[in-house]
Amino acid sequence: MLEIIGAIFIIVVGWITHFIYDWAGHNKIVGFFIAVNESTWEHLKLIIAPTFMWLIVEYHFYYNDPNLFFAKFIGLLIMIIVIPLIFYTYMYFLKKDVLFLDISSFIIAAICGQYVFHILLNIDDISQILNHIGMLGLISIFMIYITHTYVPSKNFFYKDPITKKYGLSGHAK
Repeated sequence: MLEIIGAIFIIVVGWITHFIYDWAGHNKIVGFFIAVNESTWEHLKLIIAPTFMWLIVEYHFYYNDPNLFFAKFIGLLIMIIVIPLIFYTYMYFLKKDVLFLDISSFIIAAICGQYVFHILLNIDDISQILNHIGMLGLISIFMIYITHTYVPSKNFFYKDPITKKYGLSGHAK
């Protein structure tokens, strides 16, 4: 049940965070955590931020579970993979952006990630090493999440399709 609530939380908070950068007057500190342009990377931040927020809630319920960090790391990786996988697949065939499919990919990613989290959380005999790897993986994702807004790679994944710019400079004002 907590995983279902988590998926709903991630979807709702992710949707709200799509608008916060504008509501915050383009505050650069807010930009650390919230999508700042329309690039694929910045849209992944819409799922990463609420997933980390929800992990704080989950930690209070599952802090004794030896699979917690591994399960969350893999669940988040699933989310990060599903969104661009759906987006670039449909773009290949349709050659245009479809808002309904973008929103659907976000919802599917959140549900899949939380489902995988649930499965992995309930597996017995996962090595403690995997939990440590999961913790390091989550820390790595968080560091990439923060730095790539300010120092984005110069490739299609980080390029705003509207302004043709990257990171904070890619925001259409």
